[in-house]
Amino acid sequence: QEPLQTLTLFAVAGELHSYSEVCDALSMLEVALGFLAMTGGEPHMQLSSYLEEVLQMGNQMAQHILKAFGMCCLKHCVALWQLLASLKSENMLRLKRDPFVGVSEKYKQALGEDEHRLLIGFFSKNSADTFLLEMHEFLVLFLKKPNATDTFRPDWLKDTLVSYMERKDMDIPADVEELFPEEILLAHYVEAWKFIVAFKQERGQ
Repeated sequence: QEPLQTLTLFAVAGELHSYSEVCDALSMLEVALGFLAMTGGEPHMQLSSYLEEVLQMGNQMAQHILKAFGMCCLKHCVALWQLLASLKSENMLRLKRDPFVGVSEKYKQALGEDEHRLLIGFFSKNSADTFLLEMHEFLVLFLKKPNATDTFRPDWLKDTLVSYMERKDMDIPADVEELFPEEILLAHYVEAWKFIVAFKQERGQ
């Protein structure tokens, strides 16, 4: 599996305009991932071709979802899942719904003015789109677990995320290692992610 280029991330996101479209795309992708886990596939095959020709699901899919999936190959499926899961949460926020039901309150502490300023400072200078997707993935895969606080102490953050990305053999962006504010803790995690998403939306990115 390989990451998606930033331009492709934006292009895919641009094809999916509503919460329901993102959910439809995510459910189709999860079907594809289920089959790929069992049978494997050709890494360079277009995801849209795989769904239409191999799984015979073309007639169940809206054209713009097929178009979005046409920008990705099978080797991008996990990265695409990461993007769509994040878009689903972003759309839920817009609809005033809580995407993080089940996450411990210990990870939902409010940010103060200092934390807002530090996050704006970091994300104004560094695009960090990949880092934001990693933040979301870690949140939904690990911090949603009922006993998460036993493993991930609320007074940690940066080291936890960096080691998570290292375990996936990812290159950690230098600006994240050097510049991401130490003052932001796992206790602020949910509110920090929401704040950064709102900040980036305001800037029209």
